[in-house]
Amino acid sequence: MLDEWKDGTGFIQRIRLDLISVKWFWQKNRPNEQRSLATPSPLLLEIFGSKPTAAGVSVSATTALRSPTTLAACRAISESVGSLPFHLFRRGNSGARERDTDHPAAALLAGDWCPWAGGVETRTALQLDGLLHGAGYALVIRVNGQPRELHRLIPTSVTRDTTGPEPRFRVQDGSVEKIYRWQDILYLPTPGSADGRLVCLIDLCREAIALDLVMAEHQARIFANGGRPSGILSLPGSLAGAAVERIRKSWKKAFGGERSGDTAVLEAGIDFKPLTFSSVDLQFIDLRRLAVQEIARAFKVPGTLIGDLDRATWRNVEELMRQYIQTCLMPWTEIWQSALERALLTQEERSELFVEAVFDDMLRGDLAARFTAYRQASGGSWLTPNEIRSFDNRPPIAGGDELIRQAGQGGATEPEGAAA
Repeated sequence: MLDEWKDGTGFIQRIRLDLISVKWFWQKNRPNEQRSLATPSPLLLEIFGSKPTAAGVSVSATTALRSPTTLAACRAISESVGSLPFHLFRRGNSGARERDTDHPAAALLAGDWCPWAGGVETRTALQLDGLLHGAGYALVIRVNGQPRELHRLIPTSVTRDTTGPEPRFRVQDGSVEKIYRWQDILYLPTPGSADGRLVCLIDLCREAIALDLVMAEHQARIFANGGRPSGILSLPGSLAGAAVERIRKSWKKAFGGERSGDTAVLEAGIDFKPLTFSSVDLQFIDLRRLAVQEIARAFKVPGTLIGDLDRATWRNVEELMRQYIQTCLMPWTEIWQSALERALLTQEERSELFVEAVFDDMLRGDLAARFTAYRQASGGSWLTPNEIRSFDNRPPIAGGDELIRQAGQGGATEPEGAAA
């Protein structure tokens, strides 16, 4: 078998068998009507990775972003994760932690991931890859065994191989296939993925995305010529095809597009009958809102973040934001944290160091509420002034490392009742 592969005969035989199988499958499933590349059949689209839907449009990683709702949901998640700072911390005693800035991974997390791409845009791109393709990938560049750079890989060029004792990654670089260890690839799968089962949100909710695409296209066609037909021209008797075409073109030229709504002057014998909106027309907005809710449900994004403000109030927006962080972003950031630790830290280092995303900026309230909370925390002997100043990236002040105690409060180490 090895000799056959060496001289090429085995490879040629494999290709020949694959072509015969494809030809048989095509002849068995080919459509009756003639198709072209301009209007490909669903089977041809599926071969090239574009999944057909019941709505009649194909949804892929590229076409899905034409859906305004899908675009808004993907932007909300990817830009949120991309803007989150990831810091390296060292574990201390009794659950304490201290930020580590000496490790090479700390400088990589806080700065540019490579000379030509910063950390924010690379994280945003990798998160978008995970949403559209089921996983994002980045190559770890090491110098003397230490991580120095992270290079984003095109998701369609990466294949995860789990047939061996440990997973490997096959990366297609032009005509050359390169194989990397799992330690050298930052692997960011969709939460819920497993070996042999990559969860791709675009594939799983493609029917809802297709519905949004079809309705957006239908809406654009309706308003392309000044809205739906406002009425019907009725003529007595029958007319030849040329006369009907002449009247249609003249009416469209006079009252179509930007001229819609002008006063109509009709020829003798022509009667104009206005049309009223049907119940289907009146429910079009409701149908579009349903499509928006279906996609938002799949991505676990609240409607307020994708432009659906129908039920938003001044009070529930803050709670929806917390729900968005807890149910949508946190599962993704847990994947990010584990992946960064595996790629940037050795097994021995992971016993002392860990990566964590910081949500402080997203959880901050308004200025007055934040300052009130700071005053209560400082006046209640909970946080020192310098600890509070560090939250807003302000420098420490002299004497700011002491807790401010109210009258009658004793020290933290004094026994209960000693102050009395």
